Amino acid sequence: MRFKLLAATFLTGAAIAGAAWAWGAAGHRMLAEEAVRALPTYVPAFLRNPAAIADIGEYAREPDRWRGAGDVHDAERTPAHFIDLDKDGLTLAGQTLDDLPKTKSEFEASLRAKGIDPAKSGYLPYATIDAYQQVVKDMAYWRVLSLMETRETDKVKRAWYHADRVRREHLTLSDIGVLAHYVGDATQPLHLSVNYNGWTESENPNGFTAQRIHGPLEGDYVRANISAADIRANMPAYTPCTEAVDVCVKARLKQGYAQVVPLYQLEKDGGFKEGDPRGKAFMAARLGEGAANLRDVLLDAWRDSKTMPVGYKPAVYDDFVGNKVADPYGVLYGND
Repeated sequence: MRFKLLAATFLTGAAIAGAAWAWGAAGHRMLAEEAVRALPTYVPAFLRNPAAIADIGEYAREPDRWRGAGDVHDAERTPAHFIDLDKDGLTLAGQTLDDLPKTKSEFEASLRAKGIDPAKSGYLPYATIDAYQQVVKDMAYWRVLSLMETRETDKVKRAWYHADRVRREHLTLSDIGVLAHYVGDATQPLHLSVNYNGWTESENPNGFTAQRIHGPLEGDYVRANISAADIRANMPAYTPCTEAVDVCVKARLKQGYAQVVPLYQLEKDGGFKEGDPRGKAFMAARLGEGAANLRDVLLDAWRDSKTMPVGYKPAVYDDFVGNKVADPYGVLYGND
């Protein structure tokens, strides 16, 4: 899209206040697709075929496409896309990312205790962890269903295992798309700052812009300047999470937050003007990191799925492998 439109959008920023969608359709789609293309062959094949990659790319846009479903729906889901941190990296409740409460409900209670509406704060860390844990559960079911499908001799039971595995594959692609969206949001610096759409904090010693730059940069600019090849070229090597998932999520959020001031400085210096390579390099680096983060998260999820319990009488994959589950069909299909 031409930069005439980008400039016009800057001037009419009121139209995008409160409606910015991190990375826009193009950014989220490319980030998710490149992450899945980078998965190694030991990950299940149903995740890596061209149709699945395209589906995940589209599903990665879903949390934005959900918007406008109704007051209850939107009040719960819209704040999932961001978390507001001030210039010192503190939440609206005064916590560092490292000091966030364990659960979303506890975090919301800490905000209400200070008279703050949780919807104004956002809860991206919790949305990301929730989405990750869902994907781990999906993969855990897939592991066990795939195993039991190969072992079962009863035709009726084997047919159910097969059908449920196929259902789980469809669910997994959709759930990965949701996870991809929130992982992507975390690498868009403006989703991690109270200064999310122009610098609004009273202290602004660097004279950063107060214009509404959010939507134009993540949408029009990315679509006009960034390609899938740019993202691919900016993906660092796999870094496994060896801590609890919340620790790794917070670490990635801190990396994104560290780019808030550089983004504003680059905007001030004209780096996002047409033809300036600095803006393209900045955005390609952010999207490349997001794609790498998603690839890493999916590999961690596959690893963790081996020890995630499944079924009505919970058991892990190795219990099924070792024939330690007395009635696998009853555990998975349900005898209640």
